[in-house]
Amino acid sequence: FPHESEATLDMKCGFMIGKSCEGEPPNGWGDLGTDVNKRACKRACKFDVNCQYVTLDKSGQCTSWQDCARVADSSSRFVWKNCKFTTSTMTPRFDDHGDTIADATQITVGTAERGELESGGDKDYFCVVLNTTGQYSFAAKLPQHDFLLREAKEAAHGDTTITVYDSEGNELGFNDDDYDGETYASELHLDIQEKGKYCMKIEGYSDDTMPIYDVLVTRIIDDHGNSIGDATRIQVGTDTSGKIDYPHDVDYLCVILKAHGLYLFGATRGRISVYDCDGNQLSHPTSAPEQAVDIQKKGKYCMTVEGGGSFIMPAYSASVVPITDDHGNSADTATTIEVDVPTNGEIQYIGDVDFFCIDLTSGAYRFVTEQGDTTVTVYDSDGNELGSADIDDDDDDDEDYDGYIGFPDISQYYDYCDDNSGVELEIETAGRYCMEVESSNNARTGYVAVVTPFTPPFDDHGNSVDNATRIEVAIPTRGELEFECDVDFFCVNLATSGTFVFKTELPSHELLLLSAKKREHGDTTITVYDSDANQIGYNDDGDS
Repeated sequence: FPHESEATLDMKCGFMIGKSCEGEPPNGWGDLGTDVNKRACKRACKFDVNCQYVTLDKSGQCTSWQDCARVADSSSRFVWKNCKFTTSTMTPRFDDHGDTIADATQITVGTAERGELESGGDKDYFCVVLNTTGQYSFAAKLPQHDFLLREAKEAAHGDTTITVYDSEGNELGFNDDDYDGETYASELHLDIQEKGKYCMKIEGYSDDTMPIYDVLVTRIIDDHGNSIGDATRIQVGTDTSGKIDYPHDVDYLCVILKAHGLYLFGATRGRISVYDCDGNQLSHPTSAPEQAVDIQKKGKYCMTVEGGGSFIMPAYSASVVPITDDHGNSADTATTIEVDVPTNGEIQYIGDVDFFCIDLTSGAYRFVTEQGDTTVTVYDSDGNELGSADIDDDDDDDEDYDGYIGFPDISQYYDYCDDNSGVELEIETAGRYCMEVESSNNARTGYVAVVTPFTPPFDDHGNSVDNATRIEVAIPTRGELEFECDVDFFCVNLATSGTFVFKTELPSHELLLLSAKKREHGDTTITVYDSDANQIGYNDDGDS
């Protein structure tokens, strides 16, 4: 700070030298004695020359237009002390826009106005007259060219906030960071219902934020209506482009269907819902971009397209097309297949499921799909689920299958197993069985469904409590997990109370060790249950 002569005056330090008043510091810094932080104190100076930032001297005083003094009993608290006036020739910085609605700068729709928050705590007001109703964007954008971007970044990255008021001063909305989530600029989208004057207040995110910005009000032209009454009419089989123009925008598209049947309502991006002409929702609530609806009655139907989130505003292409499902979606409409006869199928839309039914005699069978990422579930004739497997068409697998779903007595412990071999079941009762095929990753996929007989591998011990192998205390029993997802159950009667160790041990001689290494080094887990099937212990690796 220049060492010119100074005179301490009991006056408010306004923007113009010589403007005298009493009491508090400028720009709403607070009354005398109000706490301020060190950074704000440094930025209180408003001179263009030699005083861009003031520094604290050893005594804790920082001198600018406004004196800021350290509190005697604190190293971090500062308060406004008094005003000082310098006789130097430095010129105070001009405040570009008014600090109240009464002093607001008038702007017009579609024309950007440059602004700057010259000091911490500064606020700029703008007002605009809107001659039409509808959707409007109120924004404080960051400057785009390098020089101003650099200045904005130095001023706390141009972090602004925006508040919008009606002509009566009622707050209509506030935003800190804009809707794209990528900058610290601010933007509000409002549905203006009445013509008239509207005002904006631009502030920094904090008292020490002093960005350069461009304020802009623009009218948003919505490409499609926001209700069934204002919906855009589209044609079956014709793509219609659209865009979610602002947060929470909902586009309505309606179509006249002249034939009943299955129709696919879809959009390339966003999420959709389907309604009849009375506004009754026909589709399941979902975030999916497409819905298949079985139309039972000719007439008008509408589809809504939304962004999938408050700040997601995609462009999209929407359509309604009739589809013929290749296989039924229930056991009642299932396609009948034969043993060892492959059947082609396709998951044609998100949420599509295909059912196949087959008459089987007793024996072991594998229910499987090939050439697609699908989930297979098998049911008996009463609709009881017998097993399920996620079949991943992964060419990296070294073997034909890498898992095993198991027999009915294992399914109560292992309801699901990743398994490219499908569902393998021991059918004890001849009859009709059904296989359900659906996408495993919520996407369209083609596949080949087939049911084949197979010879199940030998299993040395039972796979449930009911058919567990009986063992005795202190007598080792040899076992082997013959296939992936195999489990072996053992039961023992303990005649006395006390501490018992339940454990598995690896074979010791080289031949069996070599065999164990081929089975992932004999890595086992053990789980112990009481007589009521309550789990009372578990161990993977260790001494337990």
